[in-house]
Amino acid sequence: MRTSGEVHLKELDPKLSELLPVDYCLDHGVVPLGHVSLEAPSVLSVGMLKPEDRPLAEELSFRLGRQIVPVGIEAEGLRRAIGRLYGIPLDEGSGVISLDAARPSADPGLLEQVLLEAIKRGATDIHLETHSRHAEVRVRIDGVLRPLPVPVGSGNIVRLISRIKVLCGLDPTEHRLAQDGRLSVLYNEASALRRIDLRVSALPGPHGSDVAMRVLDPSRFILDLSRLEMPPGILSAFRRLSRYPHGLLLTTGPTGSGKTTTLYATLRELQDGMKKIVSVEEPVEYEFDAINQKNVTPQMGFADYLRAFLRANPDVLYVGEIRDPETAEVAVRAGTTGHLVLSTLHTRDAVSAVARLRALGVSDDFLSEVLIGVLGQRLLRRLCDACKREGPPPPELIPQYFDGIPRSAYFEPVGCELCGQTGYRGLVGVFELLEPTESLIRAVGAGLPVEELRRLALEGGWLPLVEDALHKAGTGLTSLSEVARRIPPKYRPGR
Repeated sequence: MRTSGEVHLKELDPKLSELLPVDYCLDHGVVPLGHVSLEAPSVLSVGMLKPEDRPLAEELSFRLGRQIVPVGIEAEGLRRAIGRLYGIPLDEGSGVISLDAARPSADPGLLEQVLLEAIKRGATDIHLETHSRHAEVRVRIDGVLRPLPVPVGSGNIVRLISRIKVLCGLDPTEHRLAQDGRLSVLYNEASALRRIDLRVSALPGPHGSDVAMRVLDPSRFILDLSRLEMPPGILSAFRRLSRYPHGLLLTTGPTGSGKTTTLYATLRELQDGMKKIVSVEEPVEYEFDAINQKNVTPQMGFADYLRAFLRANPDVLYVGEIRDPETAEVAVRAGTTGHLVLSTLHTRDAVSAVARLRALGVSDDFLSEVLIGVLGQRLLRRLCDACKREGPPPPELIPQYFDGIPRSAYFEPVGCELCGQTGYRGLVGVFELLEPTESLIRAVGAGLPVEELRRLALEGGWLPLVEDALHKAGTGLTSLSEVARRIPPKYRPGR
């Protein structure tokens, strides 16, 4: 048995593809190598992710009718060899699939069908899920998971997931550990070609691997703060804060609340040619000209890149997320030494950012000095303008969100062909902005609890997220039931 981490693609005989189906190669992590005569039995080299797997080697020998020589091969080499032999379109580092919205292939592969339907429908996430007796594909559209009508079942889900893994340079035979990779789509729509990146996570499950793919479509980013539908007062204040020479400016909210879009639009406005802007992200979701953008790697994390960036004397640093004490420490230090730091936190509201940073080890003194503003946000489904109708708010929600009888007219979803019978079409952002007052800064420095900080913020004019949500429901942009789905009640029972 010999091992090799490199595959010499020029030595691959095209006739090898006739020996094993591509699905078999993907499922078992094998690929025939070298040259072979198809007329007479011979010894054949077979690349194997696990060359020590004797039962598989025996199965291959029986299936091929030849004595085989197992050759150890790594996932990247396997991916490249299968790509060359079976015509799977690949580039260096990650798989690339070409799709045409107007002229789909007459005989598309299953993966192509899934991706084409998901992208056409504006999905932000694709989930391939295996169960004991069935499998399904669901996509997240406007924040809600829906089934995707493609012919995926328990009979072909394993091959589909294996192909995705190989395209991403992952190990298709690994079902016990999580794996992460990337896949790219060259998508042709209306004669305009754009690249869509997919962030792929393969997760172990009781019935095999599941796969979740985040769709990073650059056409979906709104790189204009004025188009994000912030209330005018919040937009004006946030723009002012983003032009501070130094400090820490945060956006907060759960995954999928639009934080990255907001900060990308902010970076776009800050690109005036007079500032050095750098970023570290996981991953880079939109590539800017004249911004030094870096992806987190196993060798270089957020904190590592931040330390390196500080030696380059930047004006603005964008950190994709503050998630650990080390990154928090370096980001805060940068904000107190003459740099503007933009970043995100996962918190339920703007005031809770203080508690989160405290939990990451940031001292109250530093926190009161560096924090210049926190923008909280959510994305709500937008009512379909073609079919929404005026109606009273759901009675059970009135005491949760109103102090009395609501005065505004409200609208409810109906459903039509344009919105896929959901009653909603697109998303609308809702926002809150915490700009620390002098009294709040002193309270943070004194270590007061978050509930006391929230009381002081309200006294200082802070309007919680729910206020903007209710305003947008009252103007017919969304429904009160959608507000309740995403934002906690304004009033608690028994008040």
